Amino acid sequence: MSPLAHLVQILAGLVVTFLLGLTVKPLLTHATKSMSLPPPSSALASEWVRVVSKNEGGSVLGPLERFLFFCAFLVNADVVVAGWLAFKVASKWNVWTNIVSVPKDIPDIDPIGFLIARRSWASHLLVTFLVGTLANVIAGFLGVVVARHGYAVVMSLLR
Repeated sequence: MSPLAHLVQILAGLVVTFLLGLTVKPLLTHATKSMSLPPPSSALASEWVRVVSKNEGGSVLGPLERFLFFCAFLVNADVVVAGWLAFKVASKWNVWTNIVSVPKDIPDIDPIGFLIARRSWASHLLVTFLVGTLANVIAGFLGVVVARHGYAVVMSLLR
């Protein structure tokens, strides 16, 4: 295969990775549509919305992560994928444990209402973290499948 054909395959794989990336946000919306984020009390409703409505930089991190996965899978650097996933988990753990940890209670707030709010938010964060990360891994992987095998598939279809 010529270097130009090889470059075209890699670019096709990148395009597929990019296009699959466009499905991640709708996928996350679908995964969390039945998950409500109730405030712990009506008195804290506006503050609660400000706390739980951030996307944690996913609009920047997601495309970079997909590109990293694509490149790592392309050159068979699975250790880069494993290292990034370990770093991501450790970073999230550290931030949530040491900086953003939610208090166990808030004075004058019903403990059960607060528990429900905390549990709902935790479930929402976990789902977006896992589904978003897995979707990015799949997008990068399928992009590499296209980069490696797309040319052969297209040529066999044209025969």
